Amino acid sequence: MDSGFVILTEKEAMWAEMLMEVLKDNDVFCTAVPVVGAGFSMRTGTPERLKVCVPEEKLRQAQELLEELFQPDGIGENAD
Repeated sequence: MDSGFVILTEKEAMWAEMLMEVLKDNDVFCTAVPVVGAGFSMRTGTPERLKVCVPEEKLRQAQELLEELFQPDGIGENAD
C-alpha cells in the first residue's frame, strides 16, 4: 500500500470491527479493506473478512494491541 498504511491483520468482519474500535480508543487511526468471499457477500452484501490497516508509524503500537486483544486466552478468535 503506497498510502503510508500497512496491513495489520485480516480477521472475520465482527472481530475486525472490534479491533478497530480498540485501535481508535487508543488513538491509532485505522481503516479496513474488505476481503470479499463470493458466496457470503452475494447473499448478504457484507464482507466476510476485513484487512485492518494502520499508518506505518503506528504499526508497533497496533501490533501490541492486537496481541493483547487476541492472545490465546483472550477474547475472540486467535490472531491469524
